[in-house]
Amino acid sequence: MPVPRPAAGAQAPVHDAATLGFVDLPGRDHWWRLLGEGVRDRIVARVGPVVEWWAYCHRTDSERPYAVVFGERGLAVTKPTVNDRGGPAQLLTVVPFVPSSLRHAVVVQKPRRFSPGRAALPPGDLPERDAEELPLPARLRGFLGNLPAEAQSRLQWPFVNGDVFDRGDHFYFGDDDELDVWCYLAGRRWVTFVSGHGTGLSGPAHRASWRLICRQAEVAAR
Repeated sequence: MPVPRPAAGAQAPVHDAATLGFVDLPGRDHWWRLLGEGVRDRIVARVGPVVEWWAYCHRTDSERPYAVVFGERGLAVTKPTVNDRGGPAQLLTVVPFVPSSLRHAVVVQKPRRFSPGRAALPPGDLPERDAEELPLPARLRGFLGNLPAEAQSRLQWPFVNGDVFDRGDHFYFGDDDELDVWCYLAGRRWVTFVSGHGTGLSGPAHRASWRLICRQAEVAAR
């Protein structure tokens, strides 16, 4: 089942792109291994087979990992903490999904021919920039601005249509020209997760190429 677009008359905002910084740290596989087999097994037990994921060092402790996992049965987010003995542990938070509600859509943006004096994209192809601003954190808005307009629209569809934003996060790995991205936005009714690859990002905007998969599932009552 495809991910729905915003309803007629409801416009998702297109955000301005923030400059993405890059640091010399290991990629997601390194931090995933640091979680440990026990934590990984707990995640799979709660959310089912892994559909997409990322892991990285946590913002509060650059030596310890955290993970975000989009599974067939739920979204799992871990956070480094300590156990009763003062040792390292991972706090696991799960957002369960309504069974069989998982759906996806593929977003493809190919390089376009640019003619001087003509708009790079027809105005009708983009959501209007004066659409009502959504209550997303500034860092998330800045990250979303780097993605194709269609991906931004699909990620924000629930909130344009009445859902209430609860949490979200993003991760990227690469350089100024080629990028792998992961991002989720979770509300009270829907969780949307986008992942994929972009190339040609350091040149003119019309030369950029993207292939993203936007997955969405309905949140089960908790």
